[in-house]
Order: sequence, then structure tokens, then C-alpha cells
Amino acid sequence: MAELKAPSLQSLLDSDRGSTDSLLAESLQLDFDDLDDKEYAIPPTDVLPSLEAVMSEFDTELDSDVASELGMPMPTPSPSLVGDGDSMRAGGVGGGGSIMRYTLLHGISSQLSSAAERVNAGAASCCAVAAYIAVGTSHGHILNFDVTQTLRWAHQDKHSQGSVSSLAFNGDSSRLMAGYARGLVIVMDTQTGDALRELFEVITPNTGVLHVKWTSRSSLALCADAGGSVWSLSFTRKLGIRGCQSRCLFSGARGEVCAIEPLLMEGFGSRRHDLDQYCIVALATLSKYFIVTVRPRLRVIKYHSLQGPADCLPLLAWHLVLIQAADATRSVDPVLVVGRGNQLFFHQLFVANGRITLLYLRHVQLHSNLLSAHWLGPKCVASLDTSEVGHLIDVRSSKEMECMDMANAGLVYNSAQFKGLATGGNVSPAFALAGTNACYNSIVSRGTQLYILGNHSLHIIGVRSWSERISFLVKNHRWQEACQLALDGYLNSTERPRKRLQAKERIIQLFKEYISNASRPPPDYCLGSIINCMIVIGELDLLWSQLWERLQNTSKTSSELFLQHISEHIEQESIHSLNPIISQALVEFWLNRNPKKLEQLILKLDWLSLDLNQVLKAVKRHKLYKAQIYLNTQALNDYTSPLTELLPLVTTTGQEERDLGNCLLVYISSCLAGRGFPSGDIPLEHRHQVKHDVLRCLTSQHSRDKEIANVEEELPYPYLRTLLKFDTRETLNVINLAFQEREFSNDLGYSYRKRIINLLLEIMTPENATWAEIGCLLNFIAQQISQQCLPCDKHLLERVLSYLAQEHIANESSRQHSERESAWHELLSQNCLNLISSDEEQLQLAKKAKCYYVEEYLLEKMKSYDHILDCYIKNPSRHDMMFAYMERHIQEPERRIYDQLKDNLRQMLDINSQQTTRLVALHYPERINELIDLLSSQKDDAKYLFVLLQNLIERQTQMDAMQIELLLRLYCQLQTPQQIEEFLRSHEGYRLDKAIEIVENCAQLKRSVIYLYEKQESYAKAFDLSMDMLREADSTNQASKEAQEISALLGRSVKTLPTAQLERCWFSLLQYILPHQELQSLTKSLLHEASQHIDLHNLVQLIMQTHNVSSSFGDIKDLLMGMLVSSRQQTEALRTASEILCQDLHKDFVEQQKLSRRGLWITSLRCSICRQRLGVGAADTTVLIMGKCGHSVHEKCLIERQEELKEDDEPCPRCAAMPAPLPSSSSSGSHLRLNDHHAESRMSPMRLPCPSQHLLSQSSALELGALQLKAPPRRFY
Repeated sequence: MAELKAPSLQSLLDSDRGSTDSLLAESLQLDFDDLDDKEYAIPPTDVLPSLEAVMSEFDTELDSDVASELGMPMPTPSPSLVGDGDSMRAGGVGGGGSIMRYTLLHGISSQLSSAAERVNAGAASCCAVAAYIAVGTSHGHILNFDVTQTLRWAHQDKHSQGSVSSLAFNGDSSRLMAGYARGLVIVMDTQTGDALRELFEVITPNTGVLHVKWTSRSSLALCADAGGSVWSLSFTRKLGIRGCQSRCLFSGARGEVCAIEPLLMEGFGSRRHDLDQYCIVALATLSKYFIVTVRPRLRVIKYHSLQGPADCLPLLAWHLVLIQAADATRSVDPVLVVGRGNQLFFHQLFVANGRITLLYLRHVQLHSNLLSAHWLGPKCVASLDTSEVGHLIDVRSSKEMECMDMANAGLVYNSAQFKGLATGGNVSPAFALAGTNACYNSIVSRGTQLYILGNHSLHIIGVRSWSERISFLVKNHRWQEACQLALDGYLNSTERPRKRLQAKERIIQLFKEYISNASRPPPDYCLGSIINCMIVIGELDLLWSQLWERLQNTSKTSSELFLQHISEHIEQESIHSLNPIISQALVEFWLNRNPKKLEQLILKLDWLSLDLNQVLKAVKRHKLYKAQIYLNTQALNDYTSPLTELLPLVTTTGQEERDLGNCLLVYISSCLAGRGFPSGDIPLEHRHQVKHDVLRCLTSQHSRDKEIANVEEELPYPYLRTLLKFDTRETLNVINLAFQEREFSNDLGYSYRKRIINLLLEIMTPENATWAEIGCLLNFIAQQISQQCLPCDKHLLERVLSYLAQEHIANESSRQHSERESAWHELLSQNCLNLISSDEEQLQLAKKAKCYYVEEYLLEKMKSYDHILDCYIKNPSRHDMMFAYMERHIQEPERRIYDQLKDNLRQMLDINSQQTTRLVALHYPERINELIDLLSSQKDDAKYLFVLLQNLIERQTQMDAMQIELLLRLYCQLQTPQQIEEFLRSHEGYRLDKAIEIVENCAQLKRSVIYLYEKQESYAKAFDLSMDMLREADSTNQASKEAQEISALLGRSVKTLPTAQLERCWFSLLQYILPHQELQSLTKSLLHEASQHIDLHNLVQLIMQTHNVSSSFGDIKDLLMGMLVSSRQQTEALRTASEILCQDLHKDFVEQQKLSRRGLWITSLRCSICRQRLGVGAADTTVLIMGKCGHSVHEKCLIERQEELKEDDEPCPRCAAMPAPLPSSSSSGSHLRLNDHHAESRMSPMRLPCPSQHLLSQSSALELGALQLKAPPRRFY
């Protein structure tokens, strides 16, 4: 609209409908549909869910056309506004700019500009949106527009109440309430624009209106003023007269309310919610926020502190959210978002056990401070920051989905109302500062749209529906994002069949849009995304028929790219069958590029979709053996042709032939086990026949070539012979797996087994096989016999045993030997060899064959335990089990474990010295000396003795001094000087004189001797030896190190060496160090150390006498100054310490003096023994106070009582006669603690002289520590 049709203000006020020729666009449907219970599957609300699952639910919207692009309004004057209905969005997925939609309402904007110019209405100041759109201006005008942006009526304030500060529609949009900057509140009819109520004195006088809000009760509204108070307005109509009762709900004197937001349950539909009976309002001040019920009674549900910057206002917003609990139950409950600064907090409100509960859900922290926060649907929150940038936040993931700059919108700020400019500025400074960027009434939300009011314009930020976002992305040629968004919508609607069907139809529509562009070919970069979408929804026919035909007609590159994408999906097993035309093209494509890749694809495709003639020729020509086996078995149902055709090609020469051999072994194993190749199972009705055919083919005496044509003579059983020659072990494993099938479990199966074994023995002869291969076969036969899978044939057993008992087999590996032993052991354990030999004969054969495992078993069986340990020792593979055997039988005398250990001690120490030592220390600690003597008898056993003793001492076994000294002697023989010194330092128990004697015998152990001398406190000998090492030093570094060691030694000897001897040692060291110029770097530190033990005068004299000839005072000036400075520092430190000590002593003395002057309370004026008054008696009668109890007695009475009881020390007589009270913290705290002496015991009474009429002098009282009583004492409270 370019201008208002009414030329004057009067025409605006008198007009019923306003201008009728405004530009008309699509119908603006602002009526929101109620939630449908069946569609949304809303469950009862008695379960307390969380917000987690609901954010992954679809909030489906009705599709509508895109009204405008991002920042580019459509030419039509009014947009197509979408109501809050079904939305199908993938939260947070999609390209930038695809979610938020910007729209400028041209009709309303032009009307606002025209009103400002023609009737001086002023700039826009606030707005409200419901079924109508109302805009207030700074000069008190209110303009009401309908959904077509047509001006219905205009209202002008005639009472000079300033600008319109707040507007609000009631629930059915029949009433509009407006608040003014100077306190006026009016209620108008939205149809006619008539003012039904004009309320002048319903808020705090001389304050402006900040907010007006309708509650869930049609006759109850709320109003907040600039003084921070909140008022409830109850509208009445009695006898046709409209009235209003105002009541203050919250006084601004207790805290200034900045924001109010009532909970409206109108979007809940026909179903009733537990909260419908309450009128609930959220309030926020600058420091906290409240949730209160106004009806049926005023009560605070919850309040919480709210921190934030001083120039940021609190933000409140309610919305009904479908919430799914952990037990899969769902409910619709209101969720409150509270924000301030850059923080957003989400709370769920529900009724539990009859009480309204507010549950904290989550916290979101943004990057900038916020001006507003509003719900746009149940999953998103739209916010505007201080830079006027709009942000769309996904509540489930707490991530920002999209942002939009609204700086050019000319946002209207309501800071004038918060500063109270219209009422003289009578607001608090904090309130005015916080309202600097207030925009409560210029940014409002409705459904999934956010309305932003500019000075002369109105803007909308909406959230596109799922389908609209796809259309937007397609229009901008962002096909990959559109496909991903469409696919996410389809996958996320798994549990909602109707929505899943809609999503599938939308994907098909997207596919048709992709291929319907006749002007140019479809883009290749998004071909993979399109193919993926169609595969996921199962519409493969469209790919084969429409897309493939279009790509073939477009370019060869596009069709090849199509085949590559199809191949990827075949490898991922998302496609199992193809159109025959596609399969032919696919085979040709990969045959020219990578035949091995084609083989992988064939193995994962259904053979029905392949051209068998083409594929079979291709696989044979390119030697794709796996594909050939697959096609023969699946398509031709021929399981023997792969064996007869491919087994002759198996050799061990090339990698390709070896791969073929391994492949055939897997194939044979699968067939004999009833499994298909390469996966799946053989049909049940064919399984038995397949096993029989494969086994008959393998055991056939002649090959097919022999039967077809008369070729040269070949060895019998060529197929089985080829497999055995290729890999004997794996072939026998395959046969072993086949023997486990039920076909070989009956009598006929036993005959088959025996026949196969005979064939194997016939094939594996020494002329045609190596001994290793024959050994594998015989081991296999032995296992079969031991498992009773074959009958015990004497001739067969003798043949097997002849191999097992061979003394030497050329090139036999340890694994083969172990398998031979295991097979022999299995036969013995199953008593299969009793027919051909006795145990004694078997034992002799095992010894000759060095099968120690078999020998061990036979010795155990014959109870000949003396040599079992030898078998373990000789068998390296069973060394670890040897110690377990000894531990298990160590308490059995007949096993003679100790005797065998003693005989084989050296071998066991070689095998595992730690385990051997542990066994000795745990079970034979009393025989350690015997074992040591055994190893000490021969010189060659020194290393064994050393290992034994070393492990014993490392295990912290109790050892005597002689054993440790023996170990030290072995250390000196076998270890390095550093290890010897470390041993001496880390162990105790040796005798120092013996240790010194042992170590002194080695010339290279002077350092260890010095350590022992020091430990013996023979510091003089240690010093002399250290000086010898210093004189023998070869290099300057070594001499410096030795000098430092000597200095440290002398420092440690201070408490032991006499002063004169210590001084002589220092003089000797310095006399050697000072003349050596190369040791000049140590001179200062040594002199500093020596100055602590040598007289300074003698030290200076030594320096002057022993220094170089050309020396002067300047050469030693630094040394002397350093010593003097050190002396001054030490003197100062001593003085400071002395002063601190004196201060502490003075403080202690003052405290003790203060305690000694404190008086003692007497709780009774009578003697606790004679019950006479304390002042009655002889003049020399002394009063004794018994301690903290406060009881007093005459000294004479106490002495008589002690003589009577014959006790020197007695507690207070009064307390001794009373029963002991229970311990109580209050009673113990009620006594006055005079000092530590009184608190510890009542046995230390204080003597007081007999009271007289004259008070003692202060000095005498202090001297006696007494209290002279003149009058009864009084206790002061």
C-alpha cells in the first residue's frame, strides 16, 4: 500500500474498515489448528518425561509456497504465512539460509509510513499479533490490520497519555488491551475499534505501563508498571456496566519486575491438561525469576536467582512441548525458557502427586548477549542479540542452526518506558540501565514466525517447513543438501507411517524435479545423493527406467558415474538385484577397468539379475575364480564343476594359484558343512546331495580329463592329492570339520571315515610326501582315534606309533614336535595303544624320541615320581608349568619334590631364578643354608649361588649376616663397583668390619670402602682414603667431583669428629686445593664451607701462605668479602631469631600473668566437709578451693579426712559423694576454665588464707595466688 486512503486523522478514526483497496496477496491464515490427539499420539501426562526424546520427533507442518527468499521479499504485498501446524524438519540439518525465511509486510509498512506523514501518528512503538495485527505509535495512535494487511480501524488517544507502550490480544482476539506511557490502560473491541474500558488509576500513580498481558482466564489480565509492580486487572460486568478491580500482586519495593509472561494453554486442543485449573504467570526481576499461580489463589511455585550483565533484561517465553520419557511414554507439558545475557535455561512445568513442579531440563550458552528469546515451534528458539542478529537455536542439540542479520530492519526499542521519560524519570538507576536495549513489545512471536517492528515497518522471520526447505534448496541448485534433508525426514519418520508416506512422495517429487530439467542435463555432482535417496525408499525401478535412460541420452560420463555409484551401493549390500540392462552395462564397465572389482560385485548380486552367458565368459576369461564358483553353484546348481575345473590349476608357485587353493579349501569346507559360497546356506533339500557329490568328487580315483580322454597315466585320487600337496594341514582341518557333521556319525559315516583315512594313507607315502606332511596326517589320525571317531585298528595304530616314536625327523619344527607329542598323549590317555605295547615300552620309546610330555604322562601313570621334574626341565614348552606342578604336589612326600629340586637346582635357576627362589623361600626356608652350602662346594657354581642369594634378599627374606657377607663377596667378584656401592647402601644386616675386610681386597672399590668407613663413623680413615682418591684423580672434572665429595663428607662428620681433628682435615684439603689453579672454581665454595669449622684468622693465614707467589690481597678480596657478608647475614639472622624468641616468651609470660590474676568462683560459702561457714573458725584456718567445681573446704577438715581414709590425695569430697553425671556437652561447657592446671584435675586445690576484715595487698595476693573473702561472692550473669 502506498498511502492511506483516509486523508485526515478524523477519517482514520471514523472509518469502520479502513482502506479497502490495499494490495491483496495470499490469504493470511493466522488461526492455529488445535493439536489432534490421534495425529500427535499424545499420551496421558502422569509420567514425568525429559526433553531429550521430543527434540528428535517430527514437528510436521502443512506445506505452503515460499513467500520470499532470504532477505529478498516477494513482489506480492503480503506473504503466505504458515500456521503452527504439522512440520517435518530435520533439526539442524540443511544448508545455511534454508531454514529461516525473511518477509517484509509491505502493506502494513506503507500504512505506518503514511500515518506518520499525514496524521502525525509518530513512529511505531509496539505491536501485537493474533488474528489481527495491531501497531501502536509514539503519539498514542493504534492501527489495527486484518490478515490481508488492510487497515480495519485506527484509534487516537484523547487524554494525552503519551506513546502506546504495550499491546495484547485476548485468547479469541475479540479484545485488544493497550497500555500507555503515562499509566492509561484501555480495552477495545477488535471488530469496531471502540474503547470499552478506559482505566486511569489501576497501577502505581505517576508511572507508565510496561506490559499488558491477558491470562488464561478471559476476565483476568496483568499489567506491569515502570515502578516494578505487577497488577492484576479483573474485568467485571454487572447490570451492563463494565468495571475493573485492580490488585497489586507484586510490589516494586521488594524488587522491580521487568518481564511477565502468563501461561496460555489455548494450543492444547479439546483435551484438558492438569494445569488448566490454574492461572500461572512467570515473573522476572533483575536478580531472580518466579513462577506463581494467580488463581485459584496467589502462591509462589518456584523462584531462582538469575545473574547477568547489568544492561541486559531478563527474557521469558512459554511453549507447549511434546516430551517423551525414558519409558517411551509421552506427554505435552509447558516448557519455560528463561534468559539473560548469553544464557538460556529451560524448565518443564507439570503436575506430580497433586503438586505443581518445575523441573530443570537444560542450559544453553550463546556467544553474545540477547535482546529477545521466543519459541518458534516446540523445537526451536529464535533470539536476537545486541548486534541485531537473529539466531535460530535447536533446543535438542543446543546448537545454532542458522542466523540472519536484522540490522537494517530499524528495530524499535522501548528504552523510553524503562527510563520513565514520560513521567519525569522516576525509576531506579538499575532499572533505567537494564532497559537501555529493551524491546519486549517490539518483537513478538506467533507460531513459527517472529514479528520484528521497525520504526515504519513490520518484518517477519519464519521457519520454513521441511518441504519448503527442500524446494528452497532445489531452487538454489543445492541438490546434495536437498537430498540429505529429504532423506533425513524419511528416516526419522519410521514410527509414523502417514508421515513416512508423505516423505517418500516428496523424495519422488524431488527425483522428478532432478530429471525433468529439459533445458540442461542433470548435474553430476549430486547424482550420488539422488541415487541414495531412491535406494533408501526402495524405488529402484525409477532409477533403472527414467534416470538411466536420461543419463544415457545425456553423456557417457554421467552414465559411467551412475554405474560407479551403483557399484558402491552393491558393495554396501544396499542393492542385491539390478535391471538386466544395467547389469550388462555394469559388467562391461568394470571389465575394462578393474575385473577384480567386478568379481566382488558379482558375489554380492543376485544371479537372476545377471546375463549368465556374458558373465560366465567374462569370469573364465579373466580368471575370476570366486565368481565362477558362485555362478556355478547358485545359477547352475553344479557344485562339482568348480572342483574338477579349478583343482588342476592349484599349485604353490604363484600368488594367484595360492589364492585359488585357499579359495577352494574354503569352498569345500562350506559345502561339507552345508553352507553356501561365499555366504548363506545351501537349501535344505539339496544339502545332503551336495555333501555327497563334493565328497565323491574329492575321493574319485581319476580326474574328469582321464575319463573324457585317454591321456597319460596319472596318480590315483588326483583331486585329494592336489589339495594335500597344496596345504596338508589345512586340508586335514577341512576333513576334520566335515567329520563333525551328522552324516559321519552313523555306521555308514564310520565306514566313510575309515575309507578316507585309508585313502590319505595311500596318498601320503614317503615317496610322494615329506615327513612333515606325513606327520600332520598321522597326528590327524591319532586325534581321530583318540576321539573315538575311528575304530582301533592294530595295523593302523602300529603305523601311527612308528611315526610318533621316531628318534629323529629331519627339519622338524617345535610346533610339529609339539603336535606329535599331543597326538601320542591323546592316544595314551584314551588307552588306544594298549593293544600294541605296554606302558614300559611306551616309556622307552618316548625317551628315545625325546617326547618329554609323553614321558611325563607315563611316569605319572606308573607313579614313578623321581624323574618327572627332569621331563619338565628338558621340555622348554612346559617350563612355566613346572613350578605349578611343584606347588601342587609339594606336600606329598612320595613325590620327593625337595630332593628333585636339590638335584636340579642349577637348571631351575637357569630356567627361572625368581620362581625357584620363591619356591625355596616359601616352602623350605629352613633349608636355605643347605642349598647355599651345596652351591658353595664348587667354584663353578658361584653365579648360581649369587643368583639365589640375590633373589632371596630382593624378596626380603630373613638372612643372617654371614649370608649377606657371602653375597657381598660374590658381588665383588661378579658385579661392577657402582652396583656394589648401591648394594651396600640399599641393604643392611652385614657386619661393618667384615664388609670392610671384604671390600678392601678389591682395589677398585675405594668408594665403597669410604662409605663403609663413614657408616662405621671412622671419618678420619674415610678422609684419608678420599684424599688418596683426590690425589690420584686423572682429570680436572674428576678432581672437582672428589673434592666436593670430601667437602660433603666433612660436613656430615661435624657431630662425630673432634673440633681439632676436623680443623686439621679442612686444612689438609685446602692445602691441596689452593695451590692448584685448575681447581680455582671450587675454592670459594670450599672456603665458605671451611669458614664454618675453622677459625677465620687461621683460614686467612692459610690462604696467604698457600696461595700463588704473585698473589696479593686483591686476589683473595672476593673470598674474604664473601665470608664477611656471610658472617653478617648469619649474625643478623641470629639477632632476628633472638628477638622473635624474646617476643614469644614475653607474650607467654603476659598470658600466664593474666591467668594467674583471675579470680576463682566459689559456688558454696560452707565447707563441704564440716558444713560450717568459711569465715567461722580459728584465725589461721585456711580455705581451700578444690578446682573448677567451685567447692571449698577448710584445710584442717581436709587433713583430718585424709588421715581418716589414709589417703594422701583425694578428689573434692563433695564431688566424690555425688553420683557421676552423664557426659554432656552443655554441662562441660558451663564450667569456667580458670587455667590449664584447674581444667585438668580437681586434685590440685588452691589454698586461701583465712578471711579477715582486711583485704590483702595486691602484691601479697599475687604472691600467694589467693582470694581473701570479705563478703559472700556473687555470680554475675
